[in-house]
Amino acid sequence: MKRWLRIALTLALLTAIGAGIYAYQFYSMWTSPFGEVGNWCIEIPPDEDPVQFLKSNEPELAEIIEWRNWKTIPGRYCAIGIQPSHEVARRIATGNRAEISLTIPSKRDLSELAGAIAPKIWADSASLVSDLSKDSVLWRIIPNTYRVYWESTSEEIAQRLIDESNRWWNADRLKKAWALGLSQREVVILASIVQEETANLNEAPVVARLYLNRLKKNMLLQADPTLKFAIGDWEIRRLLDADKKIDSPYNTYRNPGLPPGPIRIPEPMYLEAVLNAPKHNYLYMCAKPDGSGTHAFASTYSEHLRNARAWQNMLNQQGVYR
Repeated sequence: MKRWLRIALTLALLTAIGAGIYAYQFYSMWTSPFGEVGNWCIEIPPDEDPVQFLKSNEPELAEIIEWRNWKTIPGRYCAIGIQPSHEVARRIATGNRAEISLTIPSKRDLSELAGAIAPKIWADSASLVSDLSKDSVLWRIIPNTYRVYWESTSEEIAQRLIDESNRWWNADRLKKAWALGLSQREVVILASIVQEETANLNEAPVVARLYLNRLKKNMLLQADPTLKFAIGDWEIRRLLDADKKIDSPYNTYRNPGLPPGPIRIPEPMYLEAVLNAPKHNYLYMCAKPDGSGTHAFASTYSEHLRNARAWQNMLNQQGVYR
């Protein structure tokens, strides 16, 4: 056999061996097991280069993605049990992300709300507070559990809450609000007061109508929760006459009508309590001294004074002066 032919055959054989080795190595990488026996997730932050993130944390997946020239989409990718590496890489490349259940709780303070949300998504609490505190968003927050992507930004969460509020405010609820002479925003403000006034859902509609009666008669609301909000202390059990002189737009002992914004994020059932408040003639209420957490309602001021004295006597007996 001629020398050049032997050389050619040798080179061809070496090339075939090299290709075989490469193919075997790639096949091994392609089909290598990835993940754990139980549930597992890969979280790729949206503020990092996805490929570089994978190179640092999951190099095998990064190699497959680069070899296939696939794009990489940030997000949270989850599965159950061990998976072939190429399937995990394909899931990341196609953006087959896992959604999470995000519970938006009813809170008094936006920092509390952000603190409850932030650990479950990528956005941090500071950005959440900033975006949720906008007046166009704050009164639209409807506490519920929503399906969202882990990599959601605070802007996306804010927009999602606006969208959900628009869905909640259907034609029937809008008609009920207009029939009361209230805007959607005003219903939310009143519902926030009602929720702070009573934890008893059975009497919430009664409390709501009482405030509606006062608004209709152009009476001051004189709602204690708005005063506590203005003072910044929810633990006060006994409000003093001096408290009622505080200079704040939330002081409904001095300012007519509703306060400028909600004093908390109300639960949907309190929104419904306002929208479906039954008609009655009550104009006054006072906490009952029996520890039930409910109220004594009155249509006349003289009747209210008797109820108020019973409550004040109970506070005096317990030594509660603040």
